[in-house]
Amino acid sequence: MVRIAVYFIALLALVTSAAAQTSPSPPSAPAKSAAKKQAPKTTANVRAPVSAETGPCQIGVISAIGDRFSVQHVGLTVLGNEYMEAPIDAWGLDDLVVARVRAAAPGTAVRKISYASGAFRPYDHPEAKLFRNSRDDLTALVRQIAGNANCERYIIATKSRISVDGTNQSIAGMGVYKNWASPSGRGVVVAHFLLTVFDGRTFEIHRAPSRDFGDVLASSFSNKNDDIRILNDLDFPKTPEQATNNATLRDSARNLITAKLEKILPPYLAP
Repeated sequence: MVRIAVYFIALLALVTSAAAQTSPSPPSAPAKSAAKKQAPKTTANVRAPVSAETGPCQIGVISAIGDRFSVQHVGLTVLGNEYMEAPIDAWGLDDLVVARVRAAAPGTAVRKISYASGAFRPYDHPEAKLFRNSRDDLTALVRQIAGNANCERYIIATKSRISVDGTNQSIAGMGVYKNWASPSGRGVVVAHFLLTVFDGRTFEIHRAPSRDFGDVLASSFSNKNDDIRILNDLDFPKTPEQATNNATLRDSARNLITAKLEKILPPYLAP
């Protein structure tokens, strides 16, 4: 009987030992899986994209034509004149100028130079002075805006003012006008602006490129004005909001700017 008990105890010890050898050990797979998931974070070496407005700058562009759109109705008398301005920052006209300069100067480092809102208001609407030098005013403004951009040269687009045909009124920059004698639905969209080139080190103004004699001669025999577009089916805006939200006015202004820049930019970009 004792011998049977001894055998039974020995057999039980063997079974227990075998069970201990085959029982699962603490799981290690999740740790390996976690290590695999974390691997991309430690091994990835992706460089952040470089901003287009950093690095060397050969041409800095400062455009100040795309903030306001003038709406002008010239009456038979002064009492009939109406004028208002509409905000058009959302039209992206200043960005369009930068894009056209980049397109006209492939391979050149072109940078948009930003500035504070309203920075050009004193220049566009100067105080009445006995002696005013607009070139000096523009030079001081460009120096301030350029700051430490260190561009080789700067191209500045500013509004210019011209007389409305057949009247004693004038209009500047982007706008639309009609006079009392215009047929119903007729309006004239204008895009009047000038380009000025500054030396990036001295901030001296470069001489404006001379027009080719053939171009001058051809334009003298042409009635076409590249700065205007006549619209014969225009719902003339009565409020600034109507002007801002008018796609026809927006597209007409953009087309005028594009056409003018394609024509005049090449000589300004020459070395």
